[in-house]
Amino acid sequence: MTDTVAHTRLLFAPGDLRGAEAIDDVALVSALGDVESAWINAQAHAGLISSDARAEAVAGIEATTRSLLSDSAELETLAADAESGGNPVIPFLKAVRSRLGPDASRALHKGLTSQDVMDSALGLLMARVARQTHARLDVIAEVLVGLSEDHASTVCLARTLTQPALPTTFGLKIASWAAEVHEVQSLTPRIDYVQVGGAAGTRAAIREFAGTQTEALLREFHVQLRGPDAALTSIPAPWHTDRVRVLNWASHLTQCVTVGASIARDVLIGTRPEVGELSLAATGGSSAMPQKVNPTSAVLLHRNGMRAPGLMATLTSTAAEAIEERSDGAWHAEWPALSELMGLAVSSLIMLQTMVEGLSVKPDAMRKNVDAASPGIYAERLTIAFGDRLTKTQVQDIIAPGGDPVAALKAALGQADDDLESFFSPENYLGDAEDIRQTIIAAINGPEPVSPGLLPFASRK
Repeated sequence: MTDTVAHTRLLFAPGDLRGAEAIDDVALVSALGDVESAWINAQAHAGLISSDARAEAVAGIEATTRSLLSDSAELETLAADAESGGNPVIPFLKAVRSRLGPDASRALHKGLTSQDVMDSALGLLMARVARQTHARLDVIAEVLVGLSEDHASTVCLARTLTQPALPTTFGLKIASWAAEVHEVQSLTPRIDYVQVGGAAGTRAAIREFAGTQTEALLREFHVQLRGPDAALTSIPAPWHTDRVRVLNWASHLTQCVTVGASIARDVLIGTRPEVGELSLAATGGSSAMPQKVNPTSAVLLHRNGMRAPGLMATLTSTAAEAIEERSDGAWHAEWPALSELMGLAVSSLIMLQTMVEGLSVKPDAMRKNVDAASPGIYAERLTIAFGDRLTKTQVQDIIAPGGDPVAALKAALGQADDDLESFFSPENYLGDAEDIRQTIIAAINGPEPVSPGLLPFASRK
């Protein structure tokens, strides 16, 4: 390995590469540059710096960003230098200032603190991730709705606590998956991420140099980062140690991972050869057993589901530990946990989409498993319909494996009612399965969920 190879940990977690681009060091450096450029442009639009200082500062930021993104060794040096100050903003600014004259250098980062830039940069990344998750959840829900329609009348086993319970339809089962996906999409948070409070959250330095232009400066900073509509909204108060919004972001990311893991668990059960109800188009092999066709996408989704809770717990702790006007470690602990959750959410939804688009349903195997679990799965119906006429022993005799349940029921009731011939047909004990399925689909196909925050807006010149 040469010194030019960037350090990564992607080989430890196959599948994470799908989400790495959204939250890797390159993405963070770009976001830091976007935030610092937005502050420079905001000062220029508020009349606080000259157009020449603005142009020089923005050019310096862009040149530094390009240099860092094109040279992995330089990026690693930035990471090493970040240790002394505890964050990457400080060495980033040093690198930019090395390219600037006095006026542009004074304008760079003027009145801000590292947390303003780091929080805003992470918010930029989170906003981009939220738009990705929102769009992909919509596609996944659409695929699942189509599958549900295709299998509205496909009878399968409902299983509770891993055991055969009652007959249901696979259309309803898939609709239930779609409902989970739709709910996660509908709860996508609006990412109001711009942070600007200065050294202690009072904006003292900003007010000192901006004076009567402070409000115009802050407004323009929001417009630079969030787009023109930000001019119509109120400027949020600094939230240096108010981390509820970060918990809100993390909750959405965790939900994206969890919904994929939950559906994958059902798929993993269905693809077991002894169950045989499902198969996947995209599968993996074994290094030692050529006969194996592993449901790899479902396996990795299940794995992601076990990784997310620890990250969410970390962010719960960091929010609880947020003290005074800047936390002593809790703020810093957010970054790796939140960034890993962002990557997990993106990678999980990409793999979930691949999995459901390649899902093959085996109705014959589902019917075979229903028949194999019969007549035991009709014990509830027997009790409800004839509980006043049958003893528990008679019910047990009727549902005993290997017998003739129809003949046993007729004998127990002392009647030869032809209507009993269809009593043990799964199609006749589905309850409101189809009505429930249609209710779910109607809710999904109803009004569109509210979209998350505005797209990141390119800094205006």
